[in-house]
Amino acid sequence: MMDIVIENRQKALWVPIPAFRRLVRDLAAKAKVDLGEVTVILVDDAGIAPINEAAVGHQGATDVITMPCDAVPGVPASAEIVIDAEMALSQRPEDPLLELSFYLAHAFDHLAGHDDSTPASRTSMHRREWRWLRSLERL
Repeated sequence: MMDIVIENRQKALWVPIPAFRRLVRDLAAKAKVDLGEVTVILVDDAGIAPINEAAVGHQGATDVITMPCDAVPGVPASAEIVIDAEMALSQRPEDPLLELSFYLAHAFDHLAGHDDSTPASRTSMHRREWRWLRSLERL
């Protein structure tokens, strides 16, 4: 069973944590990602900017950063997902929880080994992520 840690470090968007925890579990299953632990950190634009620069060398805010931790023999794999809730609110003000869910689905798609470095692969990932979300309970 995967341990799920959720840290809410933002105040821009109210997130129903129990439902969000279920979504984390369900998306991991949809993506067929087997982790011992996943930590999801919800931040705002100011919170994600330094992580974006440190993790991928880009300046400014981004929607989601996925950081798998290499498995050590005998220790289950783990991952950290950092999601910008403030960006979800600004990108889809009419339904920011749906946008937040999409960012989470995108993170799990990356954890499943998919890459969005080309327009075709990005389109393929987005189609898969929306299909997963349509099949699950909404936040």
